[in-house]
Amino acid sequence: MVLPTGVFVPTLAFFLDTPAQEVDLPTTAKHAIFLAKAGVAGLTVHGTTGEPALLSREEKRAILKCTREALDGAGFKDLPIVSGVGVSSTWETIDLCKEAASLGANYALVVGPGMYKGAMTDDALEAYFVEVADASPIPVLLYNFPGISNGLDLDVPLIRKLAKHNNIVGIKLSCGSVGKAARLTSLFSPSEFAVYGGLADTLLHGLMASGTLGAVSGLGNIAPHACVRVVKLFQEGKIAEAQKAQGELSMAGEIELKGGVPGMRAGLVRYHQYGGVCRRPIPQPTEALKTAVEGWIGHLMDRENL
Repeated sequence: MVLPTGVFVPTLAFFLDTPAQEVDLPTTAKHAIFLAKAGVAGLTVHGTTGEPALLSREEKRAILKCTREALDGAGFKDLPIVSGVGVSSTWETIDLCKEAASLGANYALVVGPGMYKGAMTDDALEAYFVEVADASPIPVLLYNFPGISNGLDLDVPLIRKLAKHNNIVGIKLSCGSVGKAARLTSLFSPSEFAVYGGLADTLLHGLMASGTLGAVSGLGNIAPHACVRVVKLFQEGKIAEAQKAQGELSMAGEIELKGGVPGMRAGLVRYHQYGGVCRRPIPQPTEALKTAVEGWIGHLMDRENL
């Protein structure tokens, strides 16, 4: 199984501006179709950008179901959805994999169980991921993100072991290590184990130098055409143009590195006139952040809607 080359977008979750901040499903559907029409390789639902820790189980089900139905109804039945499912409990992660499959997800994204980091030896981690992969009805993508897993960072020897499992098909590297990406792509072909970066900032570097299949980028929520353009130019062999397009993308990378969820939401509201509010306790974008967002991505948005 070869995963697609390109940009997967970890979709924002959308909430109404009401006291209870209910999930906004119409905007969820609208956003999924917007991204699909831009030509992204797939969507990641309940990634870190989607504020999954702030969603109930019922809300997660509703968002995933809505996203799949919106894509199918708009003619994008073949666009893959990756669903974030990883929690600290093995049995619940397995249960979430099964639920994601029943709701139309094509892949399960499983982060390292960092709650009890001190007990997570490589043997314990291997056992966790293998047990989940054995039981999951859909293929598993590993998610290496020390920032949300209590500093847990999967090393290459462990990943190499896990990559040989027939139901573990790839990894998203949000650890920032381009060297780790290069080592993994030197060990496995894309059909054996797919490697994606975690930022648009290094998209072209990953494609050209590290041999990744692309990236899972939050910036894609706001500027999907710009992200897709870098991949397209690379695939067409227009390297100089791709480098220029990547430079524009990298200049906007601060929104992922510094703006976080509030920054990306502010950008979506500013340039696409929807996006709603962050769910508490995440603070709403300040005026200073909104100004910063325009400085980070304004130049990119001049080209985004051409």
